[in-house]
Amino acid sequence: MTLSQKNRMTPWACLMPIAFAMGLAACGGGGSGTTAATTTTTTTLNSSGETVSSTARGLALPTEISAIPTSTTAASSPALTKGFYSSIRSLSKAASTLAATTDYQMTKTKKFVNEQTLEQFHIIEDVMSALSQTHYADEAVINKGPYKAMIAWEDEKDGREIKTLEPWVIDSRMIVVNGKDVNRILVWIEELDDMSSVPRTIKAEFKIHTAATANPDGSFADYGEWDMNVSMDANGDNFFAASARIVAGATHLKVHEKFSEGSGPSALVDEVKGVLVRSGTSGYGKVEYSDLESCWKNTSGSACIPPLISAKYAYNDAYLGIQETNAGVPSAAVYKNRDLNAAVAMTQRYGLFDAVTGADVEKTKAFGFPVSYTDASGNKRFSYYGAWQGRHQLWGDDILATTVVTRQDQPVATAETYTVSPAFSGTLTKRTLVGGDVADIIGIPVETFVNKNIDLVYDAGAGAWKYCDGFRDFLTNTCKSRTDNTTIILTAFNDFPSLVVTSADRKHVNINLPSGTGPMIDYVRLNEDPAISGFVFVGANFYKATRNTNGVLNPVVPAEVIPAVDGTQLFINIGGSIYIQYTGDFTGGKTGWVQKTLESFENWQPVFSTAVGADSNFSPERGREYYIQSRGTNYVVNRVAAANLATDYEVKLELQTSANPVNCNATSCATIVPAGTSYLRNRWNKDAKYALSTAAGANYLKLMYTTDDLSTPDVTETTATDVDNGQWGLQAYNNSDQPLASDGTVVPVDAFGNPSTAVRPVEFNWEYSADGGWGTQRYLIKTDGTYKLLDDPIRLASLTVTNKAGDVKNLSLQFDGWMHGLPDMYYELSKNDYMMTTAIANKVINIAEGTQLTDASDSTKHYYIKPLEMSLFLAIVPSTTTGIPALTTADSADLATVPNFTAHGMGAIPTGTVVKYSEGKLVE
Repeated sequence: MTLSQKNRMTPWACLMPIAFAMGLAACGGGGSGTTAATTTTTTTLNSSGETVSSTARGLALPTEISAIPTSTTAASSPALTKGFYSSIRSLSKAASTLAATTDYQMTKTKKFVNEQTLEQFHIIEDVMSALSQTHYADEAVINKGPYKAMIAWEDEKDGREIKTLEPWVIDSRMIVVNGKDVNRILVWIEELDDMSSVPRTIKAEFKIHTAATANPDGSFADYGEWDMNVSMDANGDNFFAASARIVAGATHLKVHEKFSEGSGPSALVDEVKGVLVRSGTSGYGKVEYSDLESCWKNTSGSACIPPLISAKYAYNDAYLGIQETNAGVPSAAVYKNRDLNAAVAMTQRYGLFDAVTGADVEKTKAFGFPVSYTDASGNKRFSYYGAWQGRHQLWGDDILATTVVTRQDQPVATAETYTVSPAFSGTLTKRTLVGGDVADIIGIPVETFVNKNIDLVYDAGAGAWKYCDGFRDFLTNTCKSRTDNTTIILTAFNDFPSLVVTSADRKHVNINLPSGTGPMIDYVRLNEDPAISGFVFVGANFYKATRNTNGVLNPVVPAEVIPAVDGTQLFINIGGSIYIQYTGDFTGGKTGWVQKTLESFENWQPVFSTAVGADSNFSPERGREYYIQSRGTNYVVNRVAAANLATDYEVKLELQTSANPVNCNATSCATIVPAGTSYLRNRWNKDAKYALSTAAGANYLKLMYTTDDLSTPDVTETTATDVDNGQWGLQAYNNSDQPLASDGTVVPVDAFGNPSTAVRPVEFNWEYSADGGWGTQRYLIKTDGTYKLLDDPIRLASLTVTNKAGDVKNLSLQFDGWMHGLPDMYYELSKNDYMMTTAIANKVINIAEGTQLTDASDSTKHYYIKPLEMSLFLAIVPSTTTGIPALTTADSADLATVPNFTAHGMGAIPTGTVVKYSEGKLVE
């Protein structure tokens, strides 16, 4: 666990420390307010003795913070009308006719320059976006006393976007200070410490003196004038402070965070300081923070003093310069072009709106909602009931079955209550496959599990090892073709790299030579000298081996190669997992695929060797499907021919529908499992047959063996047993052993199981987890005993778009608050330390604002899409470029001037408050 991941466990931990908040998703919501402070003459005092303003509305804070604004010159350049950036902002004529008051027209796209070196400033945006969900500036709450809002924080878990809800108590006041209006906002947040069950109270004070000035495109000309003081503990020893002032038209933003991790001599103290000076045409700044992550990696057991990392930057209207210093050692300065035509724009979140009314679909679709409950210690806790592609889950592993939860997005007096169901330890998902392109999977490494048996026979005349490239008929001891059952000759075996095992491999290869009456003799395949003392390597060959106490095979010393005798037979079994990748390169004997050489894992991601020759040819098997996941999209790859061409591969994109207690019950399951189904099995293992139990009770919606449990071959079961492992690629078969389509009709297939018509057999996955992980579902049960199901994602009709390289792509999208079906390029960037490359940029797909989409289930229903959050990645230019800014300008940013925490005397959390807003929406 890295420090940044640890700090994501709790929402406000994103402030502790902000140095490691890179990659946090900005929180949604919306606030409004006046644009400038006013002078007032009121003399009314509130209960705190403050002079109350007669102004009815509050002052707006910015909801977008970026150290580098978008370039004003580039934004006004006529050339932009032909550029890539403008194309993703162009409205269709139909969308532009929607009324100005519709959700579509009122929603602004947030866009900012993504510069990871300066992400310390971006954390303020997360806080302000969260604050905007409270509607602190609305007339309905100003000077009306404390109220409660449920704040949504978005994160990622197990590859899924999830949402957590946190209650804030807010008291928003308009008061008069020195004759000027000030919007003073007090926020109390009670949350449980991650390391204990003891609640802690976070107190945050915001004083807004001047509202931020917004540009017409949704960006900000300035950030207004304000102060922020946040105490993380009772004494304010751990704090976050920030301020903004406008000087000569430029925003001067300063941040200061101090946080202690641990206690005693080994305690780690992180102090972050940052200063930025920002206008549309020029600016500069400096940040400094402790590299706590290096201490988390410290395994020496001794106290760690984290080194300081600092960065300074400067920009003019054309270019940006950045220089980072680590532990006193400066790196080379990097310069970037601020022209948006040269930038790479990436959309990280979309909204979906009704094409007729312009309404946000999330206002009428129940994709999820917040709940509260009381835990075993009597503490009031909060969770979120959500679904991911139909899989229902209640976030929080400590919520026990039969726990009563209360909705938090409804008025307290009428809020619905539910009972938590027992956990469903498996999920059957029906897979819908739509057309894809083999070019879509180029360059995506994927782990695949192998269980392959090969019988090699040595042909002395040919001087080669051969194998049966079909199936062996043991009755006649001949090799038969899988297509027409005719006898075929043995094929020369050349895939020797697949038989080599390295220390980093997650596969095993057993090579056995029959010894007559005795046990099998072990061999290993060596293609290069293993450099073992006393071992004489005589070339690539099979070498006799012995197993050590850990079961690892090592060649014997002195070396013994296998006898080159005609008819020598080797039995080979390959098991475990390997990493493969489609390259599309079929030249010079290449197969279009490679097997990657695994070196290690870093942050749970595989690291592959980059040495010349580390990748070896890989040949996918016919009759077997390969699953490739590129975060947002699942691909199913099936080899349908053996011509060693790109056309050998059929690629499908997978959409899924999950079985649940409503669509699959004792009465009917026909929407999931087709009528006439006798059993389920995958086509490459005919021995195991399964069925989904829909009888109420302990085995409800569990996959069961219809044959003997293959995991206990020595036991004859008298009753059906659970399938307690994952299964993929299951198909439905009738009682004549014929595969079925979704509508129950028979699908004719060839000897490999490939359909001989355009209709495909329906397929399923069984996702299993006994410990509450992936595959486990939990539901809420209504007071009448029925299940509360959330809306399925909106499935959209196929859409054809082009990526940045101009390649045409066919998308099949689903929307449930997040747009599924797009490649997750932020994940690709994270693997490359957020350095934009041409290869990554070429894969970027931005769906243009105003693009009309059609509901796949109802062709008369249409939607408009709009980017909600966009990042701009600036292009690097040489340091010799004329006109680049002088980084010495940033030396005037004085980190000694950052604000310290100022005690705000807020007192205890107000009691008796009711929820007014949830996720930025009015609770009605």
